[in-house]
Amino acid sequence: MFRIGEFSQIARVSGRLLRYYDSIGLLRPVRTDPQTGYRYYSAAQLGQLNRILALKELGLSLEQIGRMLDNKISAEEIRGMLMLRKAELERSLAEEAGRLRHVESRLQQIDEQGALKDYDVVIKSTAEQPFLALRATFPRLDDVMATLRDVARTVTARVPAPAREHMIVVAHSDFDDEDLDLEIGFSLTRDVKPLRLPDRREMSLRDLPAVETLATIVRSGPLHQSHLAFGALGIWMEANGYNVVGPCREVFLGGSFSVDADTVMEIQFPVTKAA
Repeated sequence: MFRIGEFSQIARVSGRLLRYYDSIGLLRPVRTDPQTGYRYYSAAQLGQLNRILALKELGLSLEQIGRMLDNKISAEEIRGMLMLRKAELERSLAEEAGRLRHVESRLQQIDEQGALKDYDVVIKSTAEQPFLALRATFPRLDDVMATLRDVARTVTARVPAPAREHMIVVAHSDFDDEDLDLEIGFSLTRDVKPLRLPDRREMSLRDLPAVETLATIVRSGPLHQSHLAFGALGIWMEANGYNVVGPCREVFLGGSFSVDADTVMEIQFPVTKAA
């Protein structure tokens, strides 16, 4: 057996914490000397202490932990709970990393505000064309990126290159809406049969409408910096007296579908001259 100081060193926790756990009946010493009051612990109690600490890391209260220990929760169940907590923390870290990238990009936009030297705005028109796409509502950007990759893999594997052209995302909702209403698919040179994604969602065939006047910008770089080009296009449209009259289209011309990877795309807004 070990005295409390020795046991605390072995367990890598403070003696104060051990005394507190003893006082609330969560982890009592094997023996307490009635003369000196010294507490003695056994090596066999390390497993129970580790279980308490693991459950505490999950955010459970000590009262909840006590009830769980009385029910003799298995190590496998605790492992499953820890894996769930690990996934939650990883997701939180990924979200914070995304926020950091956007803050850095906003700082860049502040530094470059109003400067259009890196972007050339082109006015063009487009004809009606077949469009094989999936329309869905996406609560998070991660869901959008996953669907972009699924659509790219499915279409490139099953539709021959002469029949498919570019991946296009049509935004039917504002970017700051709670959920993003998007169509994700490929423009085609001829009609093809509907396709199913690996998760069984169906891509259907329709016509992408013709647009008489599009204000467009081609930009390259990480996707999380695309708002720089959107901002430049917005400044240009306002300065030249154009109003937006339809959903934005993003036409992917090259690169991969990853937040950090360089991607080449054309941003298109249907516009009309302001009265």
